[in-house]
Amino acid sequence: MDRVKQNPRLVAAYSRNLHKSGLLYQLQTLDELKRSYADYIHAHNNYLDEQVSRFDEVGNIDCSLIVCVTDYNTNSLLATLKSIKEQQAAFSNLVIYCSANNIVKINEFLLLHSALSFKVVTSLNTECLPPEVVNSPCFFVFAGDVLHPYLGFVLATELPSSSKLAYVDTDFLNEKSQQKEFPDFKPSWNPDLQLTNGYISSGVWVKSVGDFSALKLPLNEFMLSVFMCTQYITNPNVHVEHISQVLLSRPSNLPTFSNAINQLSTLYSPFASVMESALPSVYLRWHLNTQPLVSIIIPTRNGLALVKGCIESILNKTTYNNYEILLIDNGSDDLDCIEYFNELSLHSKIKVFNYAGEFNYSAINNFAAKKADGDVLALVNNDIEVIEPNWLTNMVSHVMRDDIGCVGAKLLYSDNRIQHAGVVMGYGGGAGHGHKYFPSDHLGYMNRLISTQNYSAVTAACLLIKTKDYWAVGGLNAEKLAIAFNDVDLCLKVRALGKRNLYCAEAALYHHESVSRGHEDTPQKVERFNAELAYLQATWADVIAADPAYNPNLTLKRENFAIKSFR
Repeated sequence: MDRVKQNPRLVAAYSRNLHKSGLLYQLQTLDELKRSYADYIHAHNNYLDEQVSRFDEVGNIDCSLIVCVTDYNTNSLLATLKSIKEQQAAFSNLVIYCSANNIVKINEFLLLHSALSFKVVTSLNTECLPPEVVNSPCFFVFAGDVLHPYLGFVLATELPSSSKLAYVDTDFLNEKSQQKEFPDFKPSWNPDLQLTNGYISSGVWVKSVGDFSALKLPLNEFMLSVFMCTQYITNPNVHVEHISQVLLSRPSNLPTFSNAINQLSTLYSPFASVMESALPSVYLRWHLNTQPLVSIIIPTRNGLALVKGCIESILNKTTYNNYEILLIDNGSDDLDCIEYFNELSLHSKIKVFNYAGEFNYSAINNFAAKKADGDVLALVNNDIEVIEPNWLTNMVSHVMRDDIGCVGAKLLYSDNRIQHAGVVMGYGGGAGHGHKYFPSDHLGYMNRLISTQNYSAVTAACLLIKTKDYWAVGGLNAEKLAIAFNDVDLCLKVRALGKRNLYCAEAALYHHESVSRGHEDTPQKVERFNAELAYLQATWADVIAADPAYNPNLTLKRENFAIKSFR
């Protein structure tokens, strides 16, 4: 074994295989995923049976079903029609939307294979639809989608009466076995995940079909994804309901969202550029009207190698030029450090300040923020190293958006595993990092590692926030959260302003977590940590109980997006 360890190629191969196995980051094996999803399906069906039993009769629902046929295929259409026939609560109207060159074939197909009454249309303009469809809510699917037997019942009983737009969770049908697998347990409405990953692609409910037809979207497989994108673009405050139940099964051979790049580039061009990327998600850089000054705040005590690596990587690699660095020396006594800090103070972009109090991360950053000249604050740990030169450009392009609050980065351990890619509330009873320890090249659950998106919170190891937003919530809580969870608390306070926080997947940096501060390994540190956790739990109990960026069917026991236990 020792000889193996001395061979770098063998070690590298072993490491790759270990990553693929999932052992390092506790990824569910395929067998575990199948078992856990089977348990969910069993529990879900029992829940629905119980709900239905409360009704004397389950009749038709006031909702039209619109089946979009983008590429006529008899097997796909037959599978969808079969599931429509099996609905326990029938839809009030059935519509097939197809291109003009398919209308004859589809009408002939319906005569042979379906006793259900369909209206076949080539346009969703309200004047082309029956009045009863125009005046009722509509649920959109594609040919090939298989509806859960209780889909109509759930739509009728679980959507609030005030709803105008909604979506459901989905899974995939195995092409050979036709078994349900690989569920997409989606977050609640996540506009930025929709813009970059099109996570809602079918199973969309609209109060009025006129909201859809007015956009005149082309009939293709991305039609519903693009429709959901437009809802945010035209109204950033749009309210979208989410039914966190798998009620639709989709074909397994769907194209990735990035295949719609031409259509999306046109749609996004007024506010963002679609950047070149080989990934299945869409890389957006939002237009900047100005280049705001960014004040990069770096607290430290000693740690010469760390600070030097951090600052030099910022100076040498960062493409965004309009920034200043505020180095806050919290009582360093290493002479080499002090000499280095004196040298740094001569640099035109760097200011060095002394903070004499005991280590209090919140107080130190609040102290520095008062010294900052920037319209944007960047809270950066001294153990951060830049990987991606455009990290700051990408983060600034997001933080300057009116509806965005805090912006976090993709942070890696030095062995290229994920340290941070968004904070999930509820992990461990408080908060944790989703996808922690995953390999940096992993796509993540539902492509969520590679897609810029909204999270309730992000880590302040590398966090950008507009200065006015920082002070609007009183900065970091120096009294109750000196060290732990102060960043989570800051993000949730900003979220309470009506802003959305964001994980920027394109801003990649190394983070040697807690190298300078150490671990919670003394009775005093444990006591302090427990007190800070208790404060977080008491203050933000609602978000901890139900994080909108997560899904109630996923586990809170591991940071890996696995299905929770239903046994």
